[in-house]
Parts: sequence; structure tokens; C-alpha cells
Amino acid sequence: MPCVTEASRMLYTISLLTFYCYTLREYGIFSLRYFMEKLDIPIAIEETSGELFTTDVLDRETVAIYRLTVIGSDKHPTQPLSSSVLVTVVIGDINDHWPRFTNSPYPAVTFSVPEDLPVGSVIGRIQAEDRDYGPNGAIMYCITPENQYLPFSVGEASGLLTLIRELDFEEEVIHQLQIKAADGGWVSRKSMLNVTVVVMDVNDNPPVFSYSEYLTSVPENSEIGTNVLDVKAADADAGINAQISYSIIAGHVDKFAIDSRNGTITTLDVFDYEREQIFDVTIKASNAGGYNLFTLAHVVIQIADINEFTPTFRKREFNFSVYKNVTVGTIIGAVTATDYDQGSEGQVFYLMFGQNKYIGFEINKLSGEIYTTGSLRKQGNSRIVLKVLAKNSGVITGMDVDETLVLISVIDTNDAPMFTSALYLANVTEDSPIGTSVITVSALDQDSILDWNRFFFSIESGNTNFSFAIDPPSGVISVNSPLDRELWAVYNLTVTATDNGSPPATGTTKVTVTIADVNDNTPELTLTEAQLKENQPQGTVVARLNASDSDLPPNQGPFTYWLVSPSTGSAFSLTPDGVLFTTRPIDREQISAYRVLLAVSDAGTPALSSTTIFHIRIFTVDSTVADRVWHVLSLFSNGQITFLTLDGKPVLNITDRIMDLTPVSVEKIILGAALTGDSKLQQSGEI
Repeated sequence: MPCVTEASRMLYTISLLTFYCYTLREYGIFSLRYFMEKLDIPIAIEETSGELFTTDVLDRETVAIYRLTVIGSDKHPTQPLSSSVLVTVVIGDINDHWPRFTNSPYPAVTFSVPEDLPVGSVIGRIQAEDRDYGPNGAIMYCITPENQYLPFSVGEASGLLTLIRELDFEEEVIHQLQIKAADGGWVSRKSMLNVTVVVMDVNDNPPVFSYSEYLTSVPENSEIGTNVLDVKAADADAGINAQISYSIIAGHVDKFAIDSRNGTITTLDVFDYEREQIFDVTIKASNAGGYNLFTLAHVVIQIADINEFTPTFRKREFNFSVYKNVTVGTIIGAVTATDYDQGSEGQVFYLMFGQNKYIGFEINKLSGEIYTTGSLRKQGNSRIVLKVLAKNSGVITGMDVDETLVLISVIDTNDAPMFTSALYLANVTEDSPIGTSVITVSALDQDSILDWNRFFFSIESGNTNFSFAIDPPSGVISVNSPLDRELWAVYNLTVTATDNGSPPATGTTKVTVTIADVNDNTPELTLTEAQLKENQPQGTVVARLNASDSDLPPNQGPFTYWLVSPSTGSAFSLTPDGVLFTTRPIDREQISAYRVLLAVSDAGTPALSSTTIFHIRIFTVDSTVADRVWHVLSLFSNGQITFLTLDGKPVLNITDRIMDLTPVSVEKIILGAALTGDSKLQQSGEI
């Protein structure tokens, strides 16, 4: 059975098969010829050689197998013989066909799916055919180019287009993709199909109002059918699923209506602000889709007041009284007007008009309270007439106001005298004689009654030792008793002025009197005794004097010192600045104590001085005592002695470490403590 591939052309003779026949006769071998019974096929046989060959292009998809009868005949002139054989020619396949999509005569196909199609559902089938045979006709499908964001996949062998992610009409309506069909030939042939998936809307989105709560208003007395508010809702769906219907489902459903098509809310009643100010309704927006989705919103409707009424005073005349001595800003009374409107339209504003508004009064424009803006002292025992107007907000038209009169009686009162100063300051020297004038205070009384504006002065407090007196009619303060700055340096006097009114009124002021210093105190020495060791050389300092003085500078120092009546052979001398020193060595066995008369003077003008007896004690110390003291102290070298005692009494504190002491320093300690030569030091530390 010969085999030949399709698409073989006749220009190239293809030998399919060569037949050989033999004939044997007694007459010899005769030549043969070959021929076929069917002549309408693209295969022929060479008559003499018996070779089969193609006469046209073969197409396996048209005819896959040819069956023919080949006859071989000899050329006997009279009795030719022949034989035949059945030949089957199989046409071998080549990949000469492209896959062809059967979904559409065009290289494009469209599928429509609802957006709520479940994931995993088959959207459609992509189908192609290939006329080739075997692997050349096996078709594989894929999406090209690959796109991980596409919500679809295609079966590689089945061509089933499957949903792998949820669809959303509101996000994307049309998805475009391209599917490739490729056969299994050694050189694969491919075809492309443009696929369009149209997502169909379903009613999966409710209508949504612009706001969840609306606040609006409508004027009172508005006609029925007045537009209150236009509400709008939006639906992300399309077509019939996006058609919205509005309705009122709760609240004051008998007071308002809503247009079901456009959401316009209108009134069903005439409203009066003075009776009710706030209404509310719940509105619903729904669509006609299969799921009948809806959304609710709350609408608050306020009734706006309009100015229906005019402010009206409760009285045509108001009467008040006030004392003339009240402070500025004192409220004397309030006028009241009524407006039956509510809210801002019912708010009343008060104005004062006319010439008398400038004589000391004003009105609070909101409360109607009348208060003073200046002194009323000149208005005593008088009657003042004020005009007050009540109005609403806005411009005065003349028809929306009311007026009233306010009569104010100003009552005269006894005003207290007022000092010309709240604080007086004065100075006087401590040596001022009794009767010396210190300062004069003054006051004014503005009472209109003559007898009430007469007053007298007195000192109420602060006058220690009755040091000062005041003249009642004139207010002259003078010295009443001797002054001493060192005893009392400053006086804080409270002075009053009391008039003759009924009852009397009193004003007060403060007077501060400072006592000035004079040099009336002598200086005094602060030290009047000293000790001196005998046999000290000439010029040894005995003491450095100092003094004190109760006066103030410059009546104090610098002080000057001197010896009173010094003798020619005096053992001591004194410098003007207070250094007392020896003029020669002194022997205790001759004189053990000295009494020196000293004088000291201050720097005042004139200078004052005093004399004082200064005591000088001469003493001696046995050196063996110092040695013994140091010896005992050295026994405590590992510790510290903090004091020495004399006859059982502490006389000296020692702050030095014992190891730092020497016999010389111990001698100085003993001298400083004024120990005598016969004192004894015990091991306990007692001298």
C-alpha cells in the first residue's frame, strides 16, 4: 500500500509504485503495457514501465485514500492476456490548515453576563476547528497577552471561558480580551479571536441621598404647596435599576408631601411660628429593580418667624427715683415692651431719644435697663423726663415702634466732704517746738444746702502720744507734744472731715508725717575695759575703740577719740581714730590696773561728745604653767580637747588639733583666757 503526502504537485513526478508482469508462452516473451481502470483521479500509470505518479496536487482533507485497479496486459497479437491488482494509496497529512473559530464568521465574539454571576461560572465556550489530522489538528486555547487582572480564564483544551473574580457593572462595563487558538503541528499555526464580555447591570446598589440629615426652613404663613426642599439621591446602577422613587414614610406625614419623581418636598398646611416651630419627616428613596433597595434620610424643617407684631410698652409712663450721689453706671430701673413674635423677629431693642438723653442717663438696648453715665450732683431735687423707643431689628419705618416716657426723680443727699488728696505727706524735725505747723489738709463739700456743706476736721487714729493736733475749722496740723525720732520715726494719721448734715457725713484721708533726725544723742563707747600683759614694749596696742550713736547719718560717725586731761608721764596714748596703745613698758608689780578717762564725739552739727572711764588690767603668766598645759594636752594627741575649765567653769574652746599646738600657742591660749600664774591644770583638762 503506497503512501504519499498531500500537496504533491504534478510538475514533480512522484513514483508511487512500479509494477512488473511476466508472460510465458511457447511462442516467447511478449512486451507488456499498464493501465488503470479509473482515469478521474490525480494518479496515473506509465504504460510501459508501470510506474504510478501524481497528475495534480493532492489534498488529504478532500480525499484521504485512493483505491484503484492496475491492469497489466501483454501485446500478443491475437490472444493478449492480462491480470489486475487492487492498489490502495494513502495520502499522508501535512500541517497546511490554520485553526478556524466557529463562534463567529468574524474574528470577534461577544458575551453578555450579569454582574452578580457567581465566580466559577462558565461565560461561554470558545471553539475552533482544524482540518488537519492528528497533532496537526489538535487545538490549544489561551488568553494573549496574559493579564493577571482579567476576571476570566479559558480552558486550555476545552475553550471554556470561566469567571474567576467577581464582576461589578459600576466599576467596569466592558472587558476586552484576545484568545489564541494554536494547533499541535511541528510549526504551529495560530488564529486569534477578539472576545468582548459585556457586564449587565443588576440592582445591587441602593439609592444614596446627598446627606443623611437635612435642615431647612419655611416662613410661617406660607401657602399650601410652598416648596420646602429639593432632595436628591443617586444610584450607581444603570437603566431601570437606577430609577428612583421618593416617599415620606414617618414624621409629620400630614404636613408635608414629596414628589415621587424629583424629590421636591412641599407643604400641606399653613404654619404659625408662635404655635409650633419645628417639624420633621423621614424620607425614603427606593428603586424599581429586582431587589427593591432603598435609603432613608431625616429632614428637619424649621418654621421661620416673620415680623407680625409691633413691640408694645406695658405702660405709657415709667417712674423711677435715684439719689444724686450714686456712682456712674448705677441701674435705676428698666422699661419693658412686649412683642408677640418669637425668635429674632420678637426681639425688642430700646433706644433713648430727645435732648435729655445727654444729661447723665443711657439705656441698655437689649434689656431696657436705664443707668447713669455721669454725676447727678447738680440734679439734686429735680425731675427729669426721658423718652424711650422700642423697636425690632432693622430700619425704623415709623409703623413698627412704640414710645414711652420715663420720669426720674433725683433725690438730694448729704454728700460727705471730699479731701483734695487721698494721701498727704509731711516732714518735721524732732526738735520742733510745740505749736509748730506741720501741714494743712483741705476738703470740699458739694451739697447744695448751705448748712450741709460746712464741716470740721479731726484726727481719728494714728496719733501716738497725742503728738499732733489739728485745727477743726482750718485743717492745720501742728506739733502737740515733744517729738523723738528715736522713739517714733513715722506717724500714719487718719484725718476726718465731718459736715453738719442730717445725718452727718464724714470724709477721710491719710496723712503720713516723717520725723526728721537732729543730733540730739551723744556717742557711747561699745567697749570700756581691756587686759594687758606686763612688760610689753612701747606702742603695744591695748584696744581699738568703737562707738555707737542712736542718731542717723550724718549725725553719727566718723567718731573722734581723745584722752581727757592726759598727764605728762601717762602710760597710754590714744589716736583720733580710736587706737589705744602703751607709751612705755608696764610693770604689774607697780600698778596692776589703770583707769583712763576717754572722750568720743560724733560728726553732727553741732557735734556731741561723751566721756567714759576705760579700765585696763595688767597681768602676768608663769612660763612653767604654759609648759605644763602643753604637756597635759600632748597626752591627748590622738584625740581633741574642745574646752578648758577654770574652777569647774568652761573658759576656753579649743578648735585646733592637739598635735598642732606648741608651748607658745598654749601660752597664748592661757593669756587669752586670763589665767593666773597659780592656776593648776589637772589631767582631766581642768585648770
